[in-house]
Amino acid sequence: MSARPQIGIIVGSTRPVRVGRPVADEIATLIEAAGGDVVMLDLAEIRLPLLDEALPPASGVRTQPHSIAWGEQIAALDGVVFVTPDYNSGYPAALKNAIDYLKAEWSALPAVVVSYGWSGGASAAAQLSAVLRFIGLDLQGEGVQMPFQPTDFDASMRMTDPAAFAGRSVEQLRAAVEQLVEVSAQAERAAA
Repeated sequence: MSARPQIGIIVGSTRPVRVGRPVADEIATLIEAAGGDVVMLDLAEIRLPLLDEALPPASGVRTQPHSIAWGEQIAALDGVVFVTPDYNSGYPAALKNAIDYLKAEWSALPAVVVSYGWSGGASAAAQLSAVLRFIGLDLQGEGVQMPFQPTDFDASMRMTDPAAFAGRSVEQLRAAVEQLVEVSAQAERAAA
């Protein structure tokens, strides 16, 4: 077992061309610098099907290998960062699906929401935060909202420099991550 807290980063977008993974990579660097170990949980790679268990998540009964693996991955975390785009004033269906697979694993887990979009992902962050609070996560602070600027994109609407985009919010990201790592480390020590 690592002495460093295990911090998951859930990349909520599954689009082939997306901003979420470069943002998550920047967050990973900050988590490592703050003293945590990163567990990258990219939903585009995990590819959870639409919730397909016979019993509700609150039962804790899982029969599908992907459900069991997802539950084990989340249960092993000391904290989690949710990285979400704002899709039509909400967060992605793939992220909602991943959350809804589980119940007990989320309880009291320290978390931060990082959103992005034309308004910084404010609507997605508000909706996601409400769901996370409802299911019992321990949200830290107000999260980080990362607004797009027109100059972030080329004529085909591809982001020209994802690292520069993430860099504009690096101080807010660093503060949120440092708080999450500290709270997660305290929780890990208390559980030991």
